[in-house]
Amino acid sequence: MTNYPDLKQYAVELAELENAPPAPIQLPPLAAIAIISHIQLATRHPSVLDKEGLTKMAIEVARQIQELFDKESAIYKVLELGWSPDEDRLLPARPT
Repeated sequence: MTNYPDLKQYAVELAELENAPPAPIQLPPLAAIAIISHIQLATRHPSVLDKEGLTKMAIEVARQIQELFDKESAIYKVLELGWSPDEDRLLPARPT
C-alpha cells in the first residue's frame, strides 16, 4: 500500500513558499527548451482548468526562461509559436 503524504501539511508548506525567495537554478539550454515546451503542452491539455493559480505561474516562469534566448533566433520563434493554440501541429523530426 502506498504511503500518501499529509495533504494538510502539503498545503501549509505551499503557503510558506509564498514568502520564500526565488530559487537559483542552472539549466542547460536544451533543458530550458524542454521545460518550456512541456509547459506549453501541459497547459494545452483539456483537463487543465486552472488558468490562474499554478498554471499561470508555470506559464510566467516558462516565458521568463524563454527570454534567455535571442528574440531573433529560430529557437525563440519556434518557442513563441508554442504559445498559440492555432499553431498546434507536429513539426518534422528533422528539418527538410
